Amino acid sequence: MVIYPTARPPRTDPTRTLVGGRRRFHASKVTTTIVAVALLSALVAPPAHADDAASDDSATALGSSASTTVADTTTTSTTSPTTTTTKPATTTTVAAPRPATTEAPSPPAPAAEATTTTTVAPPTTPAPAPQQVVAYPSQMANILATIRYLESRGDYTAPPNKGRASGAYQFITSTWNDYAGYPEAYLAPPEIQDERAAADVTKFLAQWNNDVSMVPVMWYYPRASRDVELMDIVPVPSAGNVLTVREYQQRWLGVWAFLSGQPIPQALTFEARLARMGFAPELAPPTAIDPATPAIERTATVAFPVLGPTRPAAPECGDAQDAAEGAGANGTAAEIEAAGLCAEEAPSIIFGVKMQPVLAVSDGVVTDVRNQPGEPISVTITDVVGRSYRLAGFNDDTPGTDDGAAPDHLRLTNLAAVGQSVRAGQVLGYMGDSSPLPVGIRADVPTDATVQIPTDAVAPHIRLTIVDLDGTPVDAYGPVIDALFRQACSAGIGPWSGIASGSGFDPVTTETTDDNREIDSEWVIGETGVVTASGWAAMIYPNEGCGWAPPEKRGPGAGGPDTVPATWLTPIDLPTSIWVDLAVRDVTPSAVPMMRP
Repeated sequence: MVIYPTARPPRTDPTRTLVGGRRRFHASKVTTTIVAVALLSALVAPPAHADDAASDDSATALGSSASTTVADTTTTSTTSPTTTTTKPATTTTVAAPRPATTEAPSPPAPAAEATTTTTVAPPTTPAPAPQQVVAYPSQMANILATIRYLESRGDYTAPPNKGRASGAYQFITSTWNDYAGYPEAYLAPPEIQDERAAADVTKFLAQWNNDVSMVPVMWYYPRASRDVELMDIVPVPSAGNVLTVREYQQRWLGVWAFLSGQPIPQALTFEARLARMGFAPELAPPTAIDPATPAIERTATVAFPVLGPTRPAAPECGDAQDAAEGAGANGTAAEIEAAGLCAEEAPSIIFGVKMQPVLAVSDGVVTDVRNQPGEPISVTITDVVGRSYRLAGFNDDTPGTDDGAAPDHLRLTNLAAVGQSVRAGQVLGYMGDSSPLPVGIRADVPTDATVQIPTDAVAPHIRLTIVDLDGTPVDAYGPVIDALFRQACSAGIGPWSGIASGSGFDPVTTETTDDNREIDSEWVIGETGVVTASGWAAMIYPNEGCGWAPPEKRGPGAGGPDTVPATWLTPIDLPTSIWVDLAVRDVTPSAVPMMRP
């Protein structure tokens, strides 16, 4: 499988600064990458590789506000502890009840009557670190921009954290080694920091035959380049790191792929093969958040929020023109700011077309629905630990118009009702343009020739924001890109996807596009208000590299596996304390200044 980034010409000017002026971004919050493709983000360790590119051992440690590279050499008096992450090798599914045709959701089947099927993954050995993704020094600008984004959001003035890492590339003091006469990296001007980082990258490319996939490994934990077993450990977790070396590598490549326009090959894993069958997404249970945890260290895990071809907006806000290009249009710096893309805990904005199905990003209970004329239509889901996920921008127009008069079943489904339990991947409603967004912020979404998106109108999109129970905003962009990487090319709809919203409705068909014109790719909202999809329309982030598309209709009353995760048998019940806390505060994250033409 190959994941293709948004089509855009590669940037090759090594003197061009692509990202700047951003708050640093850690690996702990790693969930971020910048890629209108199926890829991700992370935290990066400055070149502890710096002293000896070929043999240095380093680890990225997270301080209070930035990543830190901890050298691990024979002259060091301390050792770097590691932990091993173990991923479950089994997937348990149970028979899902067919969706009800009434307005109320079907009660979960009694556990005693459930049929359990267990699929066991074959034993595997760790994949090698190199991925044979060729890049050359002429692409240095893209490589440096990737490192800056993951390390510091392009903040050249980021002061030293507790590990003494500073500057845009988060060099630690010993690695920086008074380069160019500056005692700390953050004290050096941008061109000096770029120069030092470029020198290290050049060494790594030469060392690994221009395989750019090894740059993040060498930057994060060089020892893993020589010992494949270390690719799946979290270096120095006591310092706050949460990503394994392999996870960091994948996220780094995601950012780089977006900036360079070069596709990244992806292995078709056992889990990916299961996902192609169309099982409902299963997320790890949420864990309670310590209120003392800084916002920048809080992370989330979500399911991808939109079915069919999409493009995420990139949260860049350095150079205005680069930021505009990253967002897929000729937006201005003011428009980037107005869209909220420069926020420290950035939202995730997903572009698509009107009437495209919007999916729940988490298991939880609907705690807020806004559906008033002239206002953004939004749905908020709250999970069992009180974290709220707000999706805004649902449709409010009659198909083919901009009248703001869409009937209820073409706005939201019956799952979007306060008090209703929902599961990740179920259909909440349909994409529209009701959420304000500057017209210059848009992306080139693959669409059928019959679907036209006016250039002088708000581009259809869904905006996801995440906020914890204590009101602290959480980065949403990274988790969505992580989900995109996990779910790309999988079928995202099945009999479990929704419930009826009524009866007697006129069917509404929306065409999308695909790489095989013999397969229809379309969403059909039927007479009961449930949606079915085929071809690319039935997939999560489909692209030419997927190599397949379901030719038959998928969805409630149609095709797809009639199975759901075993967790669906357990009712979701928010504690009374969460309802009380939500009642005494506004769960909607602070609004950023917006414009709507």
